[in-house]
Amino acid sequence: MPDWLAPFHFPVLSDSEYAKQKADYIEKNGYTITIPGLADIIKIRTEEPMTALEHHYWKRKEFDKFSPRRLEECKKQKKARLDRYRAMLASPTPAIMQNAGSILTSIDDAQDAVSTLGVIGRLGARIAPKVIAPFLQGPTGLIITAADMLNILQATGMRCISPMMGKRAKEHMQKASPRHNKGRLLTADKITKALPGKGDWIQGLQTTEQIWGFGVSLGPIMGLLQDIFFASVRARPGVFAKIKLPTPDVKHWFKAAQVMGKAASVLWGYPHQTDDQDILLWITATYLSFQALMTIQQDWNPLEMVEDLEDLEIMAPVPWHTLTREVILETGEPIEKRVGWPQVNKLWARISDLLAITHKTAAENLLRFTERQKHTWVGFTGAQLAVDGAMFSIAVLEGEEKVWYDYSVPAHIANTLLMHGQRLDPYQPIEKFTDFVHYMMYLDEIDQAPTMQLITSFCEGPAQIKLVDVPATWGF
Repeated sequence: MPDWLAPFHFPVLSDSEYAKQKADYIEKNGYTITIPGLADIIKIRTEEPMTALEHHYWKRKEFDKFSPRRLEECKKQKKARLDRYRAMLASPTPAIMQNAGSILTSIDDAQDAVSTLGVIGRLGARIAPKVIAPFLQGPTGLIITAADMLNILQATGMRCISPMMGKRAKEHMQKASPRHNKGRLLTADKITKALPGKGDWIQGLQTTEQIWGFGVSLGPIMGLLQDIFFASVRARPGVFAKIKLPTPDVKHWFKAAQVMGKAASVLWGYPHQTDDQDILLWITATYLSFQALMTIQQDWNPLEMVEDLEDLEIMAPVPWHTLTREVILETGEPIEKRVGWPQVNKLWARISDLLAITHKTAAENLLRFTERQKHTWVGFTGAQLAVDGAMFSIAVLEGEEKVWYDYSVPAHIANTLLMHGQRLDPYQPIEKFTDFVHYMMYLDEIDQAPTMQLITSFCEGPAQIKLVDVPATWGF
């Protein structure tokens, strides 16, 4: 749910308890400059915030009320808050400056939201019918004026260290006042301006981050600049603030991709007796999962981290969804007794055993699927995604440079014939096609490129296979 009041908030100021905690932390650990990561600046909300009911369960430690996935998400949110709090405690920026920053941030957030409303009103006045436009320009002017007033407060506060700089900032912003002649022109220009500028886009993205959870947050950058300045002030000979680099975070969609990669071994490990639409969804999910995993595992081969891989045992996926678990538990047996690898009918199995059994069953499942759907878009899409998914899976384990694409010999021959406007005569005896297929297999065995000269020589030789021109209706 969007939080429409998020940009309008009171600053959070430190108290004596926080000051004591900060002093104790600094005495024990020293100062630390925390470098923000890209995810701290460009915000994309991937987990929903805790609801009031979840807060109730969490305070009472009733963790069984959460699904395993939701519990993991809430733990991740708690850890993120804890990391931010520790970064505040370790920051070399004095508490008084942190409080000043909190006040200015509150003003800036409100100014961003009001400016964004002004941009929306400006666009509305431009695209609205002429009868309505004048009624929108009045409120839009008031909104823009309010944004300018907030800008004055913020700019003055940012320059509070030098009173003269604050005075100049006030005078500069005051020129935009509606009571000032130049201010009237500036305000009128803002109202009638059609498209938002670069600053408007930045303010809008900061507002969407606070309301919807996706957008831009410039606070970590400003905090980093403050920490660097005060760390240099506090530095003593031989004593410097520590640097904490951003910790790589494996996003939940990568974890979902890892789960799907493992689930594929189950889905394809037994003969399929299900709807082909479901099989297409399995193929698509597997393809997308390996495509996502490839982006984070190009420089790291997990197989190299394990000794005696052939003897490694892995556990079959265990259902996590609450309803699925309830269905299994209603059978009267523990979940571990009702799940396992279908290939060996065990909860744990060696990778080598799974591979030896699964590859044949999976190939037969895919072959039967494509045979049933050989004249439909379902079969075409499924076969294409299965091939691409297999290539991505190899790239995940061995690296993208280990994967390359090449045409099969039949495809090479078909391309060569079509490029020369030729094809096999469809009305000649079937034996001629059989001889041609044998010739293709021979070229494949000797790894010979099927040039047009080779094909023509074979067809005009003892085989006497007839080639005809491609019909003009084929578009050649």
